[in-house]
Amino acid sequence: VTSDTLIPLSWIELANERWLEFHKLPSSQRIYSSDARIGVDVAGMGRDDSVICDRRENIVKEFKNFNSAGVADHMKVTGITVNYLKEAIYSVAMIDTIGEGAGVYSRLVELGYAGPEAIKKYGYDKAISAKNSNGATDENDKPLKDVTGEYTFANMRAYLHWAVRDWLNPDNHFNAMIPPDDEFAQEATEIKYSFRSNGDIVIEPKDGKDGI
Repeated sequence: VTSDTLIPLSWIELANERWLEFHKLPSSQRIYSSDARIGVDVAGMGRDDSVICDRRENIVKEFKNFNSAGVADHMKVTGITVNYLKEAIYSVAMIDTIGEGAGVYSRLVELGYAGPEAIKKYGYDKAISAKNSNGATDENDKPLKDVTGEYTFANMRAYLHWAVRDWLNPDNHFNAMIPPDDEFAQEATEIKYSFRSNGDIVIEPKDGKDGI
């Protein structure tokens, strides 16, 4: 099985250029959507930084990295996430709950950002648990596909990675904008994908194990 680079550096550079051009506009013309999608990746023992990504439609407003010194500080990450949720009217935080993120999500449930209290107050869950190992299916248990409707995926991890690829792919004309970030560019361009015998796309992990 051969593997290929998921996201070419040239796509990231184009998105960086759009972001920089957008931020040359006067502040009065830089209008961010009130519909925010907040990605939350919580550092554990093996990572130094937790990362929060604030996306507003086609613009990543910012990546926020903060050092946890190898210790997961759930309350700190929760507090920062809550501030992001309060900043935008229509906001959803999507937390990677494999590992340390589970504690952050649990606390957000306690605070009423997910579950019955959230539905009653906001009409929807403002915090969502994302598990990479889940099947790549929708709420009706149908396979999730790429923008062309052609590809299916081995798991949610593969689908979510490919969704970023689709978003950055200039041929799809989403006009993605992301802030220049050397660490993001390096990590994103190191990701490889391949196809299983059944046609599903799988993301190759860095440690060489099966991409589950």
